[in-house]
Amino acid sequence: MSSLTISRPNVSSPLANASNGMATKRVVPKRNSSFPSSQALRPFPSVAGVLRPTQKTGSEKKPVKIIEPPANFRTTFVLDLSQAEFSRQD
Repeated sequence: MSSLTISRPNVSSPLANASNGMATKRVVPKRNSSFPSSQALRPFPSVAGVLRPTQKTGSEKKPVKIIEPPANFRTTFVLDLSQAEFSRQD
């Protein structure tokens, strides 16, 4: 009697058992270098003191500027700022 071999279907799941020795390497596409890599967001200087309070006297302390919509506005709002206005340093 001839021996019967059971073959497994070719599965591309990383959880599939690759016991048959035909493991394929995952191809990672090369990223486009025209876009800079992302960086962690840093708070604006006007609100940085809220996150890390410093020792200042009451007269030197600047008020915290927060951009928010009016209280009766229930949807979204658009900041109509240029790149220079948006990245302005205090």
